[in-house]
Amino acid sequence: MARIAVSTLVLVALVAGVAAYFLTGSLLGSLPPIGWGWVTLLVVALIDLLLALRVRSAISDGGVGQDRSQMHPLTIARCAALGQASAVLGAAAGGLGTGLALYFLPRLGELAAAGEELPASLAVLVSGALLVGAGLFLESACATPPSDDDVGGLAQST
Repeated sequence: MARIAVSTLVLVALVAGVAAYFLTGSLLGSLPPIGWGWVTLLVVALIDLLLALRVRSAISDGGVGQDRSQMHPLTIARCAALGQASAVLGAAAGGLGTGLALYFLPRLGELAAAGEELPASLAVLVSGALLVGAGLFLESACATPPSDDDVGGLAQST
């Protein structure tokens, strides 16, 4: 499985941020408050972190295989996919939080909603960034270590 490109995450965050900024102005009265939804992002980031530590431990201890006491390789591949999905979700949430914060910051004195929603939008921004980090850490923990007979693509001397 190919690793997720940083440019993909930046593009997702940029699109989400621009969309949040421009749509907030036209939909502000009909949007529900942000509230505590950002806590869900932190919970997913914590799950990603715990999974990454478990997978890394299984790989380093040689506990990967098809025995019941071992972690199945397909489980590790699914964890890598979860890490990539978490990183994309975190990038989208971070972009959303950035767009909202950039919309609300200059309007703090004139919009009552700006003062109420700015802390939550900053929390979405931070929790999205944490989710990106946890997702990328989970993805990297699932990487296959090089085997002992790999010589880095160089020819062996005979």
